[in-house]
Amino acid sequence: MSIEHECDLFLFSSHSAYSVNRSLEEFAVKGARNINGWGIGYYIDGKARVVRTNDSALSFGGGISDGFRYSCNVIESKTVLGHLRLSSAGDNRIANNHPFKLNFLGYDWLFIHNGTAQKRDLVTYENQIIFESNSDSPRVFEFLSYRIIDYLSSKPKGSLIEAVRSAFSDLLTVDPNGKFNIIMSNGHITFVLIHWRDFYLYKNEKGNGDTLRLSTLPIDERLNMSYEQLHFNKLQGKKAKMLVINGNSLIFNGDIPK
Repeated sequence: MSIEHECDLFLFSSHSAYSVNRSLEEFAVKGARNINGWGIGYYIDGKARVVRTNDSALSFGGGISDGFRYSCNVIESKTVLGHLRLSSAGDNRIANNHPFKLNFLGYDWLFIHNGTAQKRDLVTYENQIIFESNSDSPRVFEFLSYRIIDYLSSKPKGSLIEAVRSAFSDLLTVDPNGKFNIIMSNGHITFVLIHWRDFYLYKNEKGNGDTLRLSTLPIDERLNMSYEQLHFNKLQGKKAKMLVINGNSLIFNGDIPK
């Protein structure tokens, strides 16, 4: 049986910490076909926290599982990444579930990925950091982290945005047959690679501040608030699209040219 997609991705971003339990629960319901586990990453005082499991986010009856609902209800953060897994590479075990975490450039970074890398030696064995996972996604994350660090080391006046854009371009050049939709955040700024599946962005007014949600699924949440939906996809003739998000603001929307 062919698989139309592997996994689904979710991002919440704001300048203020919020509980996003209802958004995450709707995300889980919309992504019901992803049965190989779930994970949520968030930040407390600049430190990344991750909760993940290889159980489904839904119960056998189709409702939200107790574990997923409990995690959604206790998490409150300015930046939240959610992932529903349908495995395409790696065993079905917790160590292969997203988000993955790395520390570099003085920040804790979180990473979630939808798609499959075709090139299996993106990072040599001796340079692997997330050694407990045999999935392709940690290798993609490690590859990007090394390329970002190398870029900034060679170009002291270079910006982080250009460093990540260059790293994304390198990834697509080194593995031209891979599929990569990526959300990667350091808790302050979030980078999104749109390579083979569309993303939906929602900007909502909530309380005294604005919030932003981004997902590979049209969440269409009914939270009794006004929101603006934006649809993003890769433009024909381009390698991919990159978005950069800070708080509730989309601060960069550009293409990665061929």
